[in-house]
Amino acid sequence: MIGDIIELKEQYLVTAKEIIAILKQRLTFRTPSKIAVGIAGESGSGKSVTAFALQKMLEREEVKSLVLQMDDYFKLPPATNHENRLKSLENVGIHEVDLEKLAQNLNAFKKGVSEIEKPLVNYKGNSIGTEKIDAQEYDVIIVEGTYIFETNGFDFKIFIDRDYRDTYESRMKRNRDEQSDFVEQVLEIEHQIIRDFKNNADLILGKNYEPINRNL
Repeated sequence: MIGDIIELKEQYLVTAKEIIAILKQRLTFRTPSKIAVGIAGESGSGKSVTAFALQKMLEREEVKSLVLQMDDYFKLPPATNHENRLKSLENVGIHEVDLEKLAQNLNAFKKGVSEIEKPLVNYKGNSIGTEKIDAQEYDVIIVEGTYIFETNGFDFKIFIDRDYRDTYESRMKRNRDEQSDFVEQVLEIEHQIIRDFKNNADLILGKNYEPINRNL
């Protein structure tokens, strides 16, 4: 997403290194097979920083990875989507996101296609364009987003177990959410939708961003 701000603090890099050590117990990098890692969690929980920290630490392992953000797959641009939510809270949910397109991009990557064409959101410009990515040069795809576990095809799933009440401060720092009762209502709806996602995760990160459970 154009306009998103990602700050990779040392804490995120340390956790990413721990995650990679766990991944190595399950998966083999640099093989003909492409690997897909999914990172789910609520708004402000650390999905984006985890994804890009993983990407950075994988580079140190000489493994090239591509990050896809679910925010690029919203059907409406950010300001327009917010206005649609204001009309009715029934407009909040999985149906806001083109998960079918995300699944197509994910599956195409795993099949080894040479190029992926994906949506690209301009947050400040309130617009959605497209971008083409040379997919063949990457070994791993990292997908992060609130609802991504509704999509199949992941070889390893990470769930960040911090809810919208835990992440209030980080959300305000990113300047992505206004401070209002309406936003908190939206986040409560999202919480109800994804709270059980962690039951299908291979690794859970706790409220202090620490690995607390894994199904290996």
